[in-house]
Amino acid sequence: MSGSYDVIVVGAGCAGPAAAKKAAELGLKTLLLEKAQVPGEKNVSGTCLNMAALIDPDLQYLMNGPVEREIKEMTTYMINNERTTMIKETPAKGVLLLSIRRDRFDAWHTKEAEKAGAEVKLATTVVDIIEEGGAVCGVVTSSGEKFYGKVIIDAGGVNSLVGRKAGLIPKRSGQHMILYVTVKVHLGEELVNERFGNSIYYFLAPGIQHKTWPWIFPKREVVTLGTGGYMDADLISNGVKNINDYMQNFLDLPIVREKLAGGEIVSWGLHLEYDDEIEQRVKAGLILTGEAGGNVIPFLGEGMPEAFFTGIYAAEAAAQAIQAGDVSRAKLEEHYLKRCEANLFLQGFRFVARKNKASVLSKSDEEIVDLMQSVVMGGGFISNAIHTAWMKGAEQGNMDLVQEAYDLYQFIQPYRQVSENALEIYEKMKKQ
Repeated sequence: MSGSYDVIVVGAGCAGPAAAKKAAELGLKTLLLEKAQVPGEKNVSGTCLNMAALIDPDLQYLMNGPVEREIKEMTTYMINNERTTMIKETPAKGVLLLSIRRDRFDAWHTKEAEKAGAEVKLATTVVDIIEEGGAVCGVVTSSGEKFYGKVIIDAGGVNSLVGRKAGLIPKRSGQHMILYVTVKVHLGEELVNERFGNSIYYFLAPGIQHKTWPWIFPKREVVTLGTGGYMDADLISNGVKNINDYMQNFLDLPIVREKLAGGEIVSWGLHLEYDDEIEQRVKAGLILTGEAGGNVIPFLGEGMPEAFFTGIYAAEAAAQAIQAGDVSRAKLEEHYLKRCEANLFLQGFRFVARKNKASVLSKSDEEIVDLMQSVVMGGGFISNAIHTAWMKGAEQGNMDLVQEAYDLYQFIQPYRQVSENALEIYEKMKKQ
């Protein structure tokens, strides 16, 4: 069995349904292929939708999807052997994030693509691509079916076969790859409400991560936890025998153990993410979207909006190219890259991630915790004095002010430590 289409989308994760829906809405004969029986059924990651992205007109329809919980706060714990520092961010109004479950949301999103007119085939695994005259023009499934398309949109994820077969996805390793351990814990809606409310939680502590930010995201009846690290030579070291040790240490943190008391672990899995852009995302007849195209930013926990945006832009580029009768790389890139580069959300997060990643990779996890704790020293008043002098010095080009800020930072460091005999002295004083 075979068929011919204008657009074939491979993968029904985040980018795939967005691309298929837009392509169908633009009047293109569209086929969406997904290897799972239920889209998103094996995904146990975080996951939250960033409202800063969803207000974009292209993504507003996603607010109608199945939402587990509205997130209105972010709570961060920085823990070392000497102290625990907590930052709670609570905007005066509004919703920061929408907490979702991928098995439910991806299935809904795929249905939306189908409603728009796309043909959907689930439990269909793509094993090869078809190329003619240097252009990708079709795919082959594990059952031997061949489907031909004028444009193929690859939404197959981090190690997409389509992108690899086309020679666009390079070998990925080391500090460009993050291996996450993810756990889902069932607590029941009452306990999730009581212990987590409408806040997501981030943690930094010894032995629970390697250059990443462990999280707990509450859903309706379950919470999801994630941690891991960059796949470099130091990922497995310092008493960590395997990647699961990071998660076990995370679960064993007293504050985490207390919040999860009485819960049942219902899933435990691994998730691989690529943390860099790839050089070429378009080939004649082919566009890479979402994680396949290196558009995800796992260091900042960003990925779904990037996938939605790039899926939609790929469909638009395909429509323009097909109408022009030209599906060359140049023609497809003309619209696709222009739209990506003009999206301030995509470019802003990419810039911030690049700067932060370089900083974090240059420090040990212990140094990162100490640095984060210093941000809120003295309730933030000391930090304010340091930050004000530094910013003013940088703005005016006055290195004396910058040096003054650094000197103040160094001066207060000893006062962050509590002497070992402080408790003993305190107890004696109380008895007097």
